[in-house]
Amino acid sequence: MVLYIRLLSNDVEDFIMEVAISHSANFMTLHNFLQKNLNFDPSNMASFVITDSDWNRLKEISLMKMNEEDEGTLLMEETLLADFLKEKKQRLLYVFDFFSERAFFMEVFDIKKGELKEPMLLKKEGTIPKQIAIDDNINAEDLEDPFNDDDIFGDDLEDLDSIDPDSFPDDY
Repeated sequence: MVLYIRLLSNDVEDFIMEVAISHSANFMTLHNFLQKNLNFDPSNMASFVITDSDWNRLKEISLMKMNEEDEGTLLMEETLLADFLKEKKQRLLYVFDFFSERAFFMEVFDIKKGELKEPMLLKKEGTIPKQIAIDDNINAEDLEDPFNDDDIFGDDLEDLDSIDPDSFPDDY
């Protein structure tokens, strides 16, 4: 099966990216593909978060274990897309700025029979959100509290819910 996934940003309104990837690929393959096509620094931490239809967090898939006690941690390298992405309209987050907790909103917009050897970039439009590098001059007050369990996306998700993913043209 081939998964068709759309990425949107609440930071940059005109950004949209669509990719096709085999459901048998692991999350690390998707991570590496996104990092390359967004010209991001792959040394920065990132994770995928499986969500429900209201963007509530269900399960995190990490780049690496943070400590040895993290026995239940799912790792990108060991977790297949097929384990979590099984139907249209499934949602997930791709947290690309781990320390400032910025993420892309992702949704499976189509699934078709077949296989892909490599992920494919179908569309990339608009301004790519800037990834904050660890060595950037950042005020600590500008960053979210990483130990705060509150919803990191606040009311921004209400705006995202007004976007109809089916309204985007399927011109690939």
